[in-house]
Amino acid sequence: MKQGHQKTRQTLEKKISSLSLTAKEKALLAELMVEPIAFIPAEDFSRTTTMGPIMEQDIEVIQGVTLGSDEEQILFLQLNYARHRLCQIRRKLLRQKVWRKSMVQHLLNWYQKQLDLRSKIVTANMGLVLAMAQRVDYPGVEFTDLISEGSMALLRSTEKFDCSRGIKFSTYACRAIFKAFSRAAKRCYQYRSRYPAQLDMALEKSDYLSIKREEKHEDWVEEVRDIFDHNRADLSEIERSVVNMRFSLDDEERKPMTLKEVGAELGLTKERIRQIQNKALTKLRYATEERMAPA
Repeated sequence: MKQGHQKTRQTLEKKISSLSLTAKEKALLAELMVEPIAFIPAEDFSRTTTMGPIMEQDIEVIQGVTLGSDEEQILFLQLNYARHRLCQIRRKLLRQKVWRKSMVQHLLNWYQKQLDLRSKIVTANMGLVLAMAQRVDYPGVEFTDLISEGSMALLRSTEKFDCSRGIKFSTYACRAIFKAFSRAAKRCYQYRSRYPAQLDMALEKSDYLSIKREEKHEDWVEEVRDIFDHNRADLSEIERSVVNMRFSLDDEERKPMTLKEVGAELGLTKERIRQIQNKALTKLRYATEERMAPA
């Protein structure tokens, strides 16, 4: 498996080196051909007559000025369609023995397009990070650290937001930004409890991996919740009821029920509830893995 992966990478490097591109473009192309490209799918993506006029619209963004719902929806459709096209072109290139420079340039153009669109969305919502940072009070946490964490959370939110769900992006992003603030405060308090004296940042042990694991876990939880809400795993009514009562997916504040309690509620045995739960979780796992698999 490792040898096959290495051979594939060597083949890609050989194809890229043969193209008349700048060193920066070659490095970017090498990254685009192996890194996952995530996007939120939409039915309109397969309709060029619909997406053509949408992609031609130029939404003007002014920092500090809130976008309207229609403008916001258009920007997110444009962003995800650009990434959808990136995936399509990449798949075509991976199937071809010889790469045409025109198609490679097409790929790079769509990459730049999605960067510009993402920048517009972040610019329009950056005030949200500043406003939230001013309203929270975490003793010992620098304001600049909050802005940095909040900005990264805002960027991650643009990757996961589904405009078809009918909610404002600011509503979705607020939760992610607040969680980022909480993580920054938690790390700061941990440092202070371990190092009562002034901490020398040069000696700080990086917690990059633990942060990434936590973010990955949160991504999976959000994805499972979205799949459950829209029943993308094709669960039956009894399966949805069991999962909902067992894990409180529709209400985080409600206490999850035990297998015995769910059985009493539905008039089934504890063992039967366990079987239904396991079958439903298997469906959810497959649906989640399919949605979060690299493009």
